[in-house]
Amino acid sequence: MKRFLYHDLIVAGNWCNLKCSYCTSVADAGDFGEATSASARRRGATIAIADVLAMLDGLRRHVDAPVIKVSGGELFLLANAADLVTELSAYYAHVQVLTNGTELTPAIVERLSGLDNVGFNLSLDGHTPEMNAMRWRSPRLGERVMMALDAITAVGRPLEITMVISDANAAHLCDFLAFLATLPCRVVLIPIPVRGIHADRLFRKEPRRVFAEVLRSLPGAFAPVLGPAAYYHRLADFLDGENGVRRHRCHLTAAAVQLFDTGALTPCPVGWTAEIANVRRDGIDAASAVIGEHKLYDLMQRDPPRVPVCRSCFSQADVLNLYLDGAIDLEELVVMPLFAAPAARQRLVELKAARTQPRQASAEARARRDLPVGAAPAGAGAASVLSLAAER
Repeated sequence: MKRFLYHDLIVAGNWCNLKCSYCTSVADAGDFGEATSASARRRGATIAIADVLAMLDGLRRHVDAPVIKVSGGELFLLANAADLVTELSAYYAHVQVLTNGTELTPAIVERLSGLDNVGFNLSLDGHTPEMNAMRWRSPRLGERVMMALDAITAVGRPLEITMVISDANAAHLCDFLAFLATLPCRVVLIPIPVRGIHADRLFRKEPRRVFAEVLRSLPGAFAPVLGPAAYYHRLADFLDGENGVRRHRCHLTAAAVQLFDTGALTPCPVGWTAEIANVRRDGIDAASAVIGEHKLYDLMQRDPPRVPVCRSCFSQADVLNLYLDGAIDLEELVVMPLFAAPAARQRLVELKAARTQPRQASAEARARRDLPVGAAPAGAGAASVLSLAAER
């Protein structure tokens, strides 16, 4: 049994009602199959829930994970999306639902908030139409999203917000944080920079530099609506000190596996590289066998990153990377609702131990190699050698 932190489920990934200027996901989803579980691409269409659950049942037999993230496309364009989420809540310690909020009605919020292990991750670039200029094409869309935000906060459940940073909203981060601080529930804002082919055009170098300086000097009063402070500092370094080129290893492919409802499996839920297997075509046993073993796993876990999509990537997963790298502790990490469930905490501890053991073994090997001929490590002196090697 392989042990990961979460399964990442994409349902009808090729169908969304927004046309965000920076988004390539809907177009890219087509690379992983057109035959989704949706009955059609029109309002009122439904998900073939039994088919999706059957694929997940097979996946869970081979890859245990206490958490699942589920998204589209826009999931709530599908009439029975809440039914799917309800079913998933019976199998996972925590279910995080990603949504743009346009189709998230108060009735759906009330229903899903009645499930103690379901939470929302809302894609929202600010609290004004101007900040969301790259997302919303009409005032009505914005009104619906803000109504969804009101509904979520009214029930008092923790909420994660993903804010894509661009020229449209970078200058107003602190205004958005001040707005979020007034909401009647725990909110965690995670800003991520525009990625992909449009990044340089939509988030130019000088706004990046200024935004990085803002991140480094965020007022302490905003701490209640922020995640671990180290995340914002590392993002600042990525934006200006590293000029948008990633220097840190990413552990996400060792912590999550992505399943499209077309049956496609991909090694990374953020950087969609290639299908490594398909549970519909190959069968669940054969498909699951390549998880963690396909050559892409080695390539995507290189330090420093080598794969082009990895070198330009900075995402929510970097909160997890900070923990697995030892830059933050578990209590700092679990302010994020995604990681807060007891089963998720336990799995995080296991994953960190698994990451640490190879480094320790490598450090011990280097220390033995560096000893003079005939010398043997003993007592405190040996411990010091190993500690220094591990720190390198």
